[in-house]
Amino acid sequence: MTDSEVITSRKNQRIASAARLCRAAERRDRGMTILEGPHVLQEALATGQAVVEVFCLPDDEATAALCRTRGIEPVAVSQDVLDRLAPTDHPRGPVALMKIPEMRSLRRDLLALEVTDPGNSGTLIRAGAAFGLDVLVAAGVDPWSPKTIRAGAGAHFRTRFVDRAEGVGSIATVVRRGIDPSRLNDVLDPSKLWAIRVGSEAHGLASETIEAADVLVTIPMPGMTESLNSSVAGSIVAYEFARWRKAQGLPPVGG
Repeated sequence: MTDSEVITSRKNQRIASAARLCRAAERRDRGMTILEGPHVLQEALATGQAVVEVFCLPDDEATAALCRTRGIEPVAVSQDVLDRLAPTDHPRGPVALMKIPEMRSLRRDLLALEVTDPGNSGTLIRAGAAFGLDVLVAAGVDPWSPKTIRAGAGAHFRTRFVDRAEGVGSIATVVRRGIDPSRLNDVLDPSKLWAIRVGSEAHGLASETIEAADVLVTIPMPGMTESLNSSVAGSIVAYEFARWRKAQGLPPVGG
């Protein structure tokens, strides 16, 4: 690429339009989001996501080659412009724009998140993908924020997001009063779909969610800490749930 082909102005209209996707309202209105980093971009392309534009530094030959194998001509930008596009402080690129996939209908067990912290949300989505669960997010949770996508490390493209979960059993993760998750084998009905519900670290699940749950689970903690990070707790329960399915001789939850 020649210097004349490199966008160097932070005020460039194309750049300004892309940078606005750092705002949640803009993502909702346009149905698009921002991807940052080589691994996330590679995962998006490998899973057939609708990546519509890729910005990278002029010497980022790996990104340019990857994009061209998918029929995408990358846009070369200066480091200053990349800094404006990316939601992190010191990005190394690339930065890409992607259409947010449509919500799907429920077809398998799921992880239901009421976790607003982007890092925890992304980690739980990664757990959902790892254990073959669909993902449902509560109102006010943005699974397609750039920070959440980054924390998911590509897992967003290997699971399914659903918009409702009606008629499924409910497993609520709570700090106390629940059974050890290793005992799920004793209480779950294998003939129905189940939702593992995880609340925020600060407030946990809503009281009405807990009251309506079929099963309460509490992770035993013989150590000196009061509670676990919500993403850690949700991942442990998801793992035990996967073990229960295997013990029942049920087909793998992935696919």
